[in-house]
Amino acid sequence: MESRKALKSLAIALVLIILGSIFASVINSDFNSVKVSQLSFDTERGTLAANLYMPKGAGPNNPRPVIVLTHGYLNSKEMQDATAVEMSRRGFIVLVVDQYDHGLSRWSADIPNGTELGTFWVFSMSDAVTYAYNQPYTLKDKDGNGYIGCSGHSMGGLSTVMAVFFDEMQSLQSGHRMIYAAIPESADFTFTNNVAPLETILASYGNRTMGIVSGHYDEFFFGNKGEGMFYKDFINNSESGAVFLGKNNDAERKSGEFYDVPSGDLVLDGKTVRESQAGKHIVYLVNETHAQNHFSVTVESHIIDFFQTAFKGVYTPDMTLVNMVSANQAWWLKEAGNFVALIGFFLFFVPFISLITKNGFLKNAVTEEVSAVPLPKKKLDKVIYWSVVMVYTILPASLFVTLTNIDEMFVQVAGSIKLLRTIMIIFAVIMLLIGIISKLKASKDSSGRFASYAMGAFITTAISVIDILILFKFKAFAQSAYFNSTTSNWYAFFSLNLGLLFAIIVVMMYYFINKPSGAGLAEYGLKVKPVSIFAAFLTAAITVIAGYIILFIINNVLNVDFRIWTFAVKTFKSEHFITMLKYLPMFFVFYLVISISINATTRALKHGNLVAILSTTGGLVLWFVYQYGTFFITGKAHWSNSGMISIGLLGLIPSLLIAAIFTRKIFEKTHNVWTAAFLNSMLFTMIQVANTILLWNLVNP
Repeated sequence: MESRKALKSLAIALVLIILGSIFASVINSDFNSVKVSQLSFDTERGTLAANLYMPKGAGPNNPRPVIVLTHGYLNSKEMQDATAVEMSRRGFIVLVVDQYDHGLSRWSADIPNGTELGTFWVFSMSDAVTYAYNQPYTLKDKDGNGYIGCSGHSMGGLSTVMAVFFDEMQSLQSGHRMIYAAIPESADFTFTNNVAPLETILASYGNRTMGIVSGHYDEFFFGNKGEGMFYKDFINNSESGAVFLGKNNDAERKSGEFYDVPSGDLVLDGKTVRESQAGKHIVYLVNETHAQNHFSVTVESHIIDFFQTAFKGVYTPDMTLVNMVSANQAWWLKEAGNFVALIGFFLFFVPFISLITKNGFLKNAVTEEVSAVPLPKKKLDKVIYWSVVMVYTILPASLFVTLTNIDEMFVQVAGSIKLLRTIMIIFAVIMLLIGIISKLKASKDSSGRFASYAMGAFITTAISVIDILILFKFKAFAQSAYFNSTTSNWYAFFSLNLGLLFAIIVVMMYYFINKPSGAGLAEYGLKVKPVSIFAAFLTAAITVIAGYIILFIINNVLNVDFRIWTFAVKTFKSEHFITMLKYLPMFFVFYLVISISINATTRALKHGNLVAILSTTGGLVLWFVYQYGTFFITGKAHWSNSGMISIGLLGLIPSLLIAAIFTRKIFEKTHNVWTAAFLNSMLFTMIQVANTILLWNLVNP
């Protein structure tokens, strides 16, 4: 009966994966009127991976305008799917690239740590444009000027600005331009001033059609005050916005309108190498955050309108749908299909585990069924119990800023970590004293309560000392040649420390309350044979491998993956797997302790699944709501310099929510904490590493 139910659940998961992926693929290819293919190409700096959208009829014998797209920092090419789908539906050839050291692209040379921001975004779009220009399917005029449009989000937008600059530089030698029009999203060109003076950047635009998508609530760009989470108006309250639109004291500039703007003379080494030219410039202001631009019908409408206007008059006769109204958008249907497949992907794991642990060696992963840790009955014990649940909920939010900013703000974070370290030292001393006192009393206590207190206090002291040492050495967890995945550093350090703090709570609850009341390690799902732990490890590994085999097959056959907005399960390369192994121990500590705490705390509750989810994610959800609530209501977020980690919660919260559900459901199947701990740590570490920057060639200076 149970096997039949697991088979039914597994079949449902596979149907969702297959149907969702087929639907996403059909929309992605505009009902097979666009051929979507994966490719990679070598450049002088490395290898760029890309998706090519080739409408039917387009090709070497019928070249068309090409749109080149790229993503922002910590993302991958699939984040630009919306524009790729919409522009290819309208007949444009579209090339979407992973920036160097993102997704499947790689920078070939060594990168001294600390210089990485002078690599990927500076050259990725430029190298992609050069590749596209040299393809026979790219339309050019009689003088060899390319009809290529560029757009990128965030650092992809900055990469777009740099591509225009480099294109203008090479045109002085070659006599032709490759880029015809460009529109960065969520990117302020003033952030390229470390590569070239702003006057030179603006002059390099020449007579091209240029646009900018600017969010009022962008977490990083478009303000006169620099970076930060405060309300911005790029046209009216920003000097760079006014300059971009050619605004002077008597001129009014509006969102969504084109203006003829002189570029200014292009001056290099004190010499004018090209006189000023007039180009059309436009700024689209949107009431959105940085990440919303990826997932916005409004922004996509602006991008479509921009390219339709910019390329008017150079369409080929067979681009019959080129002027399709911008409100006609289908990308969100692809996203819906991806989401259905994503749901199926996560539904796959529990029934698969249930089935493969029925026979053979993996049967050892299923241990004897154990009773739940009893719920407290006394009023004081109930207060302690729910207080612990609240601590589980609040602690991640209260330490989130302190423990995730280790790469970006050593000076700002050092004070908070020092305070946390001091608190932990005081706590460790107190627990050591409690242990000593309890040990002295244990000899005269026949009930064994003081012996339990002593053991709990000593173990708690030991865990505290470990965490104190980690907090003293927090810089060792920052970006380095070993820890070469930037955001993975943040969340691994956060998870490790949080796991240790949760472990302290688990130990104290067990030795100070539950063990004296009669509960044992068996009820916690910890008392199992070594062979069962090894079988649990193999079960988790085989299950994760099976899930990713499905993903790789879907990706290779249908050219889609599993995602919703910024939360994605992506294919990976061997470098990602090796890097995942580096971070796995830290995430394993967290997920093991979570597995223990959730099952010890919630298994006896009527609504245990809900409490598990809320205690794991509730605090971070409240942090997120408060952060963006203050941002939208007052015009300034409470933690105004924490934009990067704020956006990061869009991926972290779903991961923790799913992990909490897995923890409960897998325990129901295996009766121990190990299988869920292994599965969650392997799966979510791989998801994290594959979906962000990976500086494979980073070297310590």
